[in-house]
Amino acid sequence: MKHLILFILVTVTYFRPQEACVKNRVVIHNELGPGRNLEYHCYSNKDDLGIKNMAFNATPYVIAFHDEIPNLTTWNCLLRQGPNNKFVFDVQMYKAGPRLIPRCGQIRIWTAKLDGIYFARHLDTPSVLALRWIEK
Repeated sequence: MKHLILFILVTVTYFRPQEACVKNRVVIHNELGPGRNLEYHCYSNKDDLGIKNMAFNATPYVIAFHDEIPNLTTWNCLLRQGPNNKFVFDVQMYKAGPRLIPRCGQIRIWTAKLDGIYFARHLDTPSVLALRWIEK
């Protein structure tokens, strides 16, 4: 029995779950139109990435992370656009479900367009309208 416990401790110490786990990603695109910037402020239960701006058709912004266990990883982004940033939405970009084993390789793609915010879970599927902008 002592050898079994020692074996389990050595195995758990040597093979960390995050080493074999591909990071999850949240991807943000700006397709609002020429000359229209997207302001975004992304934060999780552990990190605050600050306020940033993205020009139309700029390189997408990617947040790469591992799920936190036992805490549930959550990423939110406050998106703003339009004159004086009058159109807003606070979007829950990612939320890990309750589980003992972290999710690996999850992707959430969010695209800001004039009529709303579009969403997809896979790179090879088209985004669908998920949220309409709220005018403040």
